[in-house]
Amino acid sequence: MAAGILSAPGTKIGPCKKSCKHKDCAEIKTMAATACTVCLKNIGYDTRFYQLEDKTLVHALCIETENI
Repeated sequence: MAAGILSAPGTKIGPCKKSCKHKDCAEIKTMAATACTVCLKNIGYDTRFYQLEDKTLVHALCIETENI
């Protein structure tokens, strides 16, 4: 499984910086605001993360260090 990264709002491939009606922008912002299932902090932007089979999100660093 490959880790993903959510680009920050206003960047070339990130969601719109200002409020918009784009479905993709809303989904990215929702994912960034989702709590990591390990550390309970928001996934955030420009940070590697995994989406698990049950659709929960976890920081790559959290799961990679937990499995060591």
